[in-house]
Amino acid sequence: MFSTQFFKRQLPALLAALIDFICSLVIFYNFASILSVLELRETLSFIPHISPELVMSVIMIIALSSINSYKTDTTSIGKLSMKSPIMLFIILYLLSFTFLSFEEEWISIYPQFLLKLIIIIVSQILLMTFGRFLIHMGLTYILQLGWLKHKVILVFHKLPETPYFKEILRYIEVNNLSLEGYCSSHKVKNSSFLNIPYLGDLIQSPEIVKQKNIDEVIILNHSQKTRKIEHILSEINTEQVLVRLAPSTLESISTGFNTPNYTEIPVLAIRPRTPTWWYTTIKRLFDIIISFIGLTFAALLSPFIAIQIKRSSKGPIVFKQERLGKNKKPFTLYKFRTMYVNSEDNGPQLVAKGEDKRITSVGHFLRKSHLDEILQFWNVLKGDMSIVGPRPERKYFAKQLEKTTPYYNLITKIKPGITSLGMVKYGYAHNLKEMTERILYDLKYINQQSFMADIKIIIETIIYILKKLLFNTYPIENKKE
Repeated sequence: MFSTQFFKRQLPALLAALIDFICSLVIFYNFASILSVLELRETLSFIPHISPELVMSVIMIIALSSINSYKTDTTSIGKLSMKSPIMLFIILYLLSFTFLSFEEEWISIYPQFLLKLIIIIVSQILLMTFGRFLIHMGLTYILQLGWLKHKVILVFHKLPETPYFKEILRYIEVNNLSLEGYCSSHKVKNSSFLNIPYLGDLIQSPEIVKQKNIDEVIILNHSQKTRKIEHILSEINTEQVLVRLAPSTLESISTGFNTPNYTEIPVLAIRPRTPTWWYTTIKRLFDIIISFIGLTFAALLSPFIAIQIKRSSKGPIVFKQERLGKNKKPFTLYKFRTMYVNSEDNGPQLVAKGEDKRITSVGHFLRKSHLDEILQFWNVLKGDMSIVGPRPERKYFAKQLEKTTPYYNLITKIKPGITSLGMVKYGYAHNLKEMTERILYDLKYINQQSFMADIKIIIETIIYILKKLLFNTYPIENKKE
């Protein structure tokens, strides 16, 4: 007997794979010249009595599966992204283009063939997209009929503002979701909640999630960073249950919450995404290549930087400090020294806003240009860090963040980076409150990891540094309160 979890997560993927397989068969049988021109027909003829077209169709499905094309998005039943398939087809087209460029016998006809290949790929993408659309609409109709339910509960300590609460109800209604009730520190007397069942205290919500097989939990007023919220997040299995952190008001949305379309709500989802093997591999290769370039750049600049550091103050040129990496594993971080020796004799401190007297004269420039961090390319080459990822914290501050920020532990599940979305959007943090606010951007990055997102963050980092150097513009990091 199939469970509801099968229908909500596995069935859409199986249907999509079946549709993609049929589309591939139709394409390869109707355009048989594709395999011949690319010299794949003989290669795929290793299995007797099975046509190369059938073998290639199976390979296509395996390739699409390997890049998580059939992983159902837990935010919407039956919704499967087309980003990965489109990227795969682009790569295959570029490979075909490269291959034919070296084939002299096809030099006269391959432009026409490549144009034909574009038409075929676009047709394949349109067919796959239409198939996913039919799956999504079909399961949405099943939801509307009530044959299948996507169960939602609200969890909050303080009652949200009426406009925002109505926005959440609209989201639930538009998506045909089932609001099972709410968990709160007390039963709400507001008329808007009269028809919504009170399920119990918010601390009981993890147990209620298990008992009622809840699919989605919306935590309202998540800025109330209490130990209770931390307990809730640690007890709920976020691999199976979608947890959304919603701001207290609609105005809070402007601080980085995105609403992609009218069927979504402005929240930050806690949905640990398992990176695909190809993304992990490409990211690591990219890290190695960039770190070699960065270290070459560092080698050229190091003599000049070292002389200036020695002139500005006594002490070592290179500053070493223990930071926490992936899964909180300690590692030694390297950077050029920008502060006077013994600047933290009174304990760990963050850099003060404006002018910090602990920073040396050359240190101000190194920090402004971020040249003090180019030695961290060595950390990247070693594998302690990545080019893009949340900034690594010291153990002292990490312990404080664990107490005040329930979802901080999710940030430590991936490698820290030299730059991050939090850095380019927020800048340096000067106190625990700012560190907490910056983590929201890191959480957003974790939910949207991709190679293109990394490239975009790197470009934004370069623009961010150039603006600081050329136009003396800063994010909120250097604004005095």
